[in-house]
Amino acid sequence: MSTKESKNPMASPQDMERVREILFGGVIREHNARFVTLQRDLDRLQQALDKANEQLSAQDNGQNKKLKDAQLDFRNEIDGLRAEMRSAVDRLSEEKVDREQLGDLLIEMGNQIKGNSMLSSVLDGLLQTKE
Repeated sequence: MSTKESKNPMASPQDMERVREILFGGVIREHNARFVTLQRDLDRLQQALDKANEQLSAQDNGQNKKLKDAQLDFRNEIDGLRAEMRSAVDRLSEEKVDREQLGDLLIEMGNQIKGNSMLSSVLDGLLQTKE
């Protein structure tokens, strides 16, 4: 061993830094450059993602509004059809001949035919019951 080495078994921090720079300096600079590039790409991608999220949110809001409008239109159409159906049922109820009345009329027609009455009297009977 030399006298210099025995006097200072530990190298100074500056010497260690120089050795580190010599051994790893190029690799560290390359990694730092890659890191900076990756960080820049990551920031750019984050901005693109944020912009896409905003656009999707706006589209979602628009679609929700269209869906609500369509649901309202659909409900209105259903309500209109229900009202129309109720009206038709009411109209048919008023216009139809009751089964009991129809049965009585047929019995009366049968009795008149059996009694050899004239067809005109049967028709007159029909017309009178209808009124």
